[in-house]
Amino acid sequence: MNILVTGGLGVIGSWVARQLVQEGHRPILFARTLNTSLIPDITGKVDIVVGDILDIPSIIRVLKEYRIKIVAHAAGLMSNVAQLNPMVGFSVNAVGTVNVLEAARIMEVERVVFTSSKHALAPIVGDHGYPTYKPVDETYAAYPAAPTTVYGVAKVASELMGNAYSEQYGFDFVALRFATIFMPGKHRKPNVLAKIMENAMSGYPTVMLQGSDEKDDMTYIRDVANAVVLACFAKNLQHRLFHIGTAKGYSHADFAESIRKVYPRAVIDIGPGLRQPPGRGYVMDISRARQELGYIPRFSPDEAVKDYVEVMKQFNLQPVSGPV
Repeated sequence: MNILVTGGLGVIGSWVARQLVQEGHRPILFARTLNTSLIPDITGKVDIVVGDILDIPSIIRVLKEYRIKIVAHAAGLMSNVAQLNPMVGFSVNAVGTVNVLEAARIMEVERVVFTSSKHALAPIVGDHGYPTYKPVDETYAAYPAAPTTVYGVAKVASELMGNAYSEQYGFDFVALRFATIFMPGKHRKPNVLAKIMENAMSGYPTVMLQGSDEKDDMTYIRDVANAVVLACFAKNLQHRLFHIGTAKGYSHADFAESIRKVYPRAVIDIGPGLRQPPGRGYVMDISRARQELGYIPRFSPDEAVKDYVEVMKQFNLQPVSGPV
């Protein structure tokens, strides 16, 4: 079955493509620029089409040419980039999703899997936050019941439009809300967890004035990719929205201990208290994903750290160090 991965050369799409290849598929990767730095090991095992999700005709052409039946939609701007330019951020991350949905409708695609985010839920309060961290399921509604960033708003808009298209036109739509993701590569713009990791690799000290008391659902990219692939092929789904994470809360101090098992001399100093603003750390309830997708997280922080190091070596990536 032919599968299109939008954003297929990006931070999530590249790992989705990698797992599809490992499972015997030859995915088609749709990307705005031809930067294959995150897929050096599978470049000859995929088809790459350069295009823009803001250009519906280009999406339709690739769906038609490759007779696509499943779309894994992972294209979009990262949170910090979207926040700097709200109009562009919303256009790419939300209108771009509508373009994918419209093209899928026209070309009679069977299923669209959308990569959403925990940012669609922010902020998390009450029993779901510090110190109890009751797992957050798909029915959770915070007050205010809306995200506070351009990225989060676009994710919610995309989820709702996916539901609307599915109801009106009958094709499957699946949205996966991911917990905090960390990964090697990321076009060399690591997030907080990756910064701590790569500082240790390069011998650079990590100093955080606060945050050791806050827990978060730290989810490794290989588990994220596995969830997307499972969602592409799962049968008889009863829901359209699934939370994806580890279902466990880990502190940055816990993560530091996992790193020290590989780099015993790593200097990682994290002060007490919670990070600011509050409500960013929480744990995903993945019961629905376990039951309907067959999703089981495989990477604890210990296992993720080991794999992170191996991937950096395999791809010949140099760690990026600096203040967190």
